[in-house]
Amino acid sequence: MSEETHDAAIRGPVAIRLAVVVSGIVGWMLTITFCFCMKDYEGIVSSPTGLPAAQIFLNAGGRTGGTVMWFWVILVQFFTGCSAMLADTRMAYAFARDDALPFSNFWSSVNRYTQTPVNAVWLVVLLSTCLNLIGIGSTQTVIAIFNITAPALDLSYIAVILAHRVYENRVKFVPGPYTLGKWGKPVNAVAIGWVCFISVVLFFPPVKPVTAENMNYAVCVAASIALFSLSWWWIGARR
Repeated sequence: MSEETHDAAIRGPVAIRLAVVVSGIVGWMLTITFCFCMKDYEGIVSSPTGLPAAQIFLNAGGRTGGTVMWFWVILVQFFTGCSAMLADTRMAYAFARDDALPFSNFWSSVNRYTQTPVNAVWLVVLLSTCLNLIGIGSTQTVIAIFNITAPALDLSYIAVILAHRVYENRVKFVPGPYTLGKWGKPVNAVAIGWVCFISVVLFFPPVKPVTAENMNYAVCVAASIALFSLSWWWIGARR
């Protein structure tokens, strides 16, 4: 997205910082609101809806009010999915444009009528559909796939930070106008340490004792992705 932004060296970092601050404040307010509305914890957790958040809405607003509030939750989820697919399409096109995907020429082609990477869009739509279809056959499998999203996203952030710190003396790096200066290394160290810690926590099973049914199989998905990526890089991409 920074490629399409004017003055991206400043506006990109500012947008990221504002997103973190605003999300943190709004998320904190939402958490406090939920806590005040949780009068019957056991009833909410064992809700017949299977969705504790939906039960909180029903308890607070009744059948009509809870349904209206849940409608907005579904609407937000829909637009979040659209935004995620848009971001995925941008990344798919960027990777294909840089010849980092199989059949890159096909995925990076731009439609001459719409002036958009339609092939990359349909690639993301197809893959997203396939992921959701997995849930029809096996809920446990799709949950394991979805559970990898948070640690994978966090690890992708620190991968760039770590690469910069490892290669900063071997590759010429020109700092942009938006920089942490002398605080860069300490902040980077904290970020890397925190992400490594929380990623391990997110791979833990949610309850004890651990059984085959409640095991968090996200670590298996992560290992498979890592093995595939490293194999692909070793076989062909590194050349």
